[in-house]
Amino acid sequence: MTELIRSFIAVKIEAPETVARIGILQQDLQKSGLHAKFVETENFHLTLRFLGEIPLTTLETVKNRLSEVKFHPFRISLKGVGAFPAMSRPRVLWIGVEEGAEDLVSLANQVRGKLASIKLPEPDEDFHPHLTIARLKGPLNAEARKIIDSSKDLLFGTQEIKYFALYQSILTPRGPIYKELMRYELS
Repeated sequence: MTELIRSFIAVKIEAPETVARIGILQQDLQKSGLHAKFVETENFHLTLRFLGEIPLTTLETVKNRLSEVKFHPFRISLKGVGAFPAMSRPRVLWIGVEEGAEDLVSLANQVRGKLASIKLPEPDEDFHPHLTIARLKGPLNAEARKIIDSSKDLLFGTQEIKYFALYQSILTPRGPIYKELMRYELS
């Protein structure tokens, strides 16, 4: 039987001050009684392409194709809070990308282009740069809505993007563990 590896390509969010500020927002939302599964701060990332469960042989091809990506380092800023599909009926809470959003879209498009000839599950939607911070298990309460409203224009921080990586997602009862399989430096 073929071993399947659940994987994705992403930019890790690791600037300490930025991660800390977002972590404080998550704590405030938890204290408000919001019923949600919060993303662990060490798992903060911007997904460029979710690959799903793919065979090990396909993963090797993906690794090789990603090494062909040529892109420059750039800066991003993380600002504001939003929701998918909409704030009126949120399922996912996210932090937006302001500065560097165009570069992220270009990088994601190049990554997707390099992988186009490989048989992979099609992405569900167009690429919209965002950092998922929580998956809701119920409606927003009044206190959580107030916290989100006060964070709509909040700058959480900036980060230099110097690499992207291929990750394995190992699902556990406590939540996913992301293991970096290969790093691709931007130059």
